[in-house]
Amino acid sequence: MIILKKRILFFLIMFLLIFIFNANVAAQSELAMSIRNHLLVIEEYEGMFPENEDVNFYQQLKEFYEQRHYQSIWLKEEQFRRNPEALVEEIKNSYDEGLNPEDYHLEYIEENTRYQELFEEGSLKKRALLDILLTNAYLSLASDYLNGKIDAEIIIEDYSYQPDNLEAQNLLKLLLEEKDVAQTLQEQLPQIENYKKLKQKLADYRNPEKIKEWTQIAPGDLLAEDAEGQRVSQLISNLNSRNYLNQAQIENDDYFDRTVKKAVVRFQMNHGLNADGVVGDKTLKALNVPLDHRIKQIIINMERWRWLPEDLGSRYIYVNIADYNLKLYENNQVIMEMKTIVGQEQRSTPVFSDTIKYLVINPYWYVPKSIAVKDKLPQIKKDYNYLKENNYSLFKYMGDSELKEIDPAEVEWSKINEDNFNYLLRQNPGDQNALGKIKFMFPNKFSIYLHDTPGRYLFSETDRSFSSGCIRIEKPVDLAEYLLQDQEKWNRDAIESEMKKDKEKTVYLNNPIKIYIQYNSAWVDSLGNLNFREDIYNRDQKIINEYFKSL
Repeated sequence: MIILKKRILFFLIMFLLIFIFNANVAAQSELAMSIRNHLLVIEEYEGMFPENEDVNFYQQLKEFYEQRHYQSIWLKEEQFRRNPEALVEEIKNSYDEGLNPEDYHLEYIEENTRYQELFEEGSLKKRALLDILLTNAYLSLASDYLNGKIDAEIIIEDYSYQPDNLEAQNLLKLLLEEKDVAQTLQEQLPQIENYKKLKQKLADYRNPEKIKEWTQIAPGDLLAEDAEGQRVSQLISNLNSRNYLNQAQIENDDYFDRTVKKAVVRFQMNHGLNADGVVGDKTLKALNVPLDHRIKQIIINMERWRWLPEDLGSRYIYVNIADYNLKLYENNQVIMEMKTIVGQEQRSTPVFSDTIKYLVINPYWYVPKSIAVKDKLPQIKKDYNYLKENNYSLFKYMGDSELKEIDPAEVEWSKINEDNFNYLLRQNPGDQNALGKIKFMFPNKFSIYLHDTPGRYLFSETDRSFSSGCIRIEKPVDLAEYLLQDQEKWNRDAIESEMKKDKEKTVYLNNPIKIYIQYNSAWVDSLGNLNFREDIYNRDQKIINEYFKSL
């Protein structure tokens, strides 16, 4: 009798376990089916989901869920399989990276993860959509951390962008392995110090206890030492709000004394202005840029770092167009720095990266047609001797790309215009050559390169956007010596000796070097000072308009 009771009890327990198991399987099947149905609808709407929650990575999610037979990633039958709080916290932290947490379904996720009846029978669809949106939020945040929120090439026509590979499926597999979600996401962010320092400054500029909204300074005459009045008071308040001086230590808050002048000089240095301690038009304009715009400027420059590859290399050249500056890095240390001259606004220098493979000593300059007809032709029409006086040779296209050198006197220049300009201008090596004595080549679709210049006086200017797109550099011989240091025959004396020959010579590098030509209008310098530069090409504003359009 006892044995019979034990057998009955055993079968009852087994029946209950099988019933519960089958019920759980059924529940999981229903959830999987609902996830599948939601993904089909999302695909039909191309990510524009009816619940007003856009799903950016619907194709990758459909593939991933399909591989798992649409099983839930985040939910079990009556509880969460994986705690979403770590993801929610990281979504909130994205604000510190200059991103908008609401772009990652934050409100929907918070509301529905706390929904009391989430695991009730009537909430099946809610659970399915929540699972999909949690996964999409994770992948969207990883993508924005790794490659930036917006596509650089959509915003800037002269931008060549090669994003890091997101490896979406690998990131999704990490969810299944129960890796630390926050750590996985943080690893997608730029690890370079330039980015981290900007992030800290963003926090400071958002903190009214550190940086306050500054007073606007009324327009008027120059403000200099010994000036006084209401505009000086506005200047002092403006500088005090961002910690360039301590207003409490100023005896007269409407008098421009030496302390105020020193603060103005510091401000000018951090904004790429002529550091004379005088508030003229350019300094006044920079002082009156509102705090909100400066915050946006910091954020979009963080975005620019997300556009760059994670690994810039152990040595590389970094040109900041907006700062008219070139730095040479080795093992994250600046070992050479020099001024640059970049393109005029209408002939702006593009943003891209490439590899310097060779340099040319005493280069010829083959004048681009656009420059030939717009800049050179008017001068030639005045006096064709302009060509000889400036060491140009004239060639005529004869058909099938054949060129024939001709005498400028043979051309009836009065009848030549942009439409019938069938000539090539070549400036020969020499002291007058527009490229100077050396050019550094990294063949690219923009036909941009670094080069010397005979107009060295221009490096003394504060604003240096004078070129036709290429980048003139202050110390070409120093750079050439560095790049050829592993070739014994090309020491500095040999380079300078070759430069005197006025004969073109190409020298290939044994170790080509990566070059990044970028446009950074905000950064933190080696002294910890936040620097801003004027948006000389109006690129900041284009990015700001796109980046913040959803806010």
